[in-house]
Amino acid sequence: MRTVLSRRRFGLLAGVSAGLFAMGARAAPGDWVNGVLAIPTPREPPAFALPVTTPLDNPAREAWAQQDPTQRLVYNVSRPSLTRMPGGPAATKAAPAVILVPGGGFQFLAMDNEGYDVAKRLAPLGVRVFILKYRTQPLPDSFEGFKAALAGTFQRGEGAEARARQIPYAVADAQAAIRAVRAHAAEWGVDPKRVGVLGFSAGAMTVLGALQANATDARPDFAGMIYGPTEAAEVPANAPPLFAAIAADDRFFRSQDLSLIHNWRRAGGAVELHLYSGGGHGFASQPHGTTSDAWFDQYALWLKAMKLAP
Repeated sequence: MRTVLSRRRFGLLAGVSAGLFAMGARAAPGDWVNGVLAIPTPREPPAFALPVTTPLDNPAREAWAQQDPTQRLVYNVSRPSLTRMPGGPAATKAAPAVILVPGGGFQFLAMDNEGYDVAKRLAPLGVRVFILKYRTQPLPDSFEGFKAALAGTFQRGEGAEARARQIPYAVADAQAAIRAVRAHAAEWGVDPKRVGVLGFSAGAMTVLGALQANATDARPDFAGMIYGPTEAAEVPANAPPLFAAIAADDRFFRSQDLSLIHNWRRAGGAVELHLYSGGGHGFASQPHGTTSDAWFDQYALWLKAMKLAP
């Protein structure tokens, strides 16, 4: 599968959504890696196994780590899945669906900061919430190997090419998730014409890849990109409504222009952009005392204004 995301753009990311939220303002980039700890695999909600359309060999076992007890990471994900989160409207109602796509530099998934914590806030808005566990970059089958890979990425800036090669697999899994939600719409209480995606960091890159692929059966009806890329020349035909939020001091994307937003508008697509003066990277569920703390409330208002949620 071809990805239209440039390797140069991925090099600008070279990092993760969870990576920066654990760093204090005076901490050196990558210091958070030193505090990562291994944890036992937690009990997760039941998940729907997604079909694999683009095979990827990864013999390592899926494993978990944490930055602190409330911020857990999963790595070596080799079997993509979709988790239906509790809450939301009555089961008999066909509601809009939002598929959350966590970030993690394609090396891991920030399951709390950009998954479970966001899902808890979304469900009361009258939408069905799903969390996508997409396949991550194959890493050594040990915690020590995982931590060494993190240090290489976030402290020494290594491995951009390997992470870039992972993008097509993440996009394929996102497309499989959209297809699954539509195929099971009646069973899961979803309006098949209101299936959206909300991605963070590498998850936002994944969302953009799915949008640009523009596959008829795997095209989201609306999309959100939180601290993701803001430049791209290619916009899908009949571009769906897009919500984008990013901080001006984002470590990974601040050098990008806003050509994605400009081209989305030129293509006739509805787009809402929030460019915050501060907030850094990874502010999904981590207040910073900056205007970026308002992103979720503004996303909720956007869903309502676009008639994508009650």
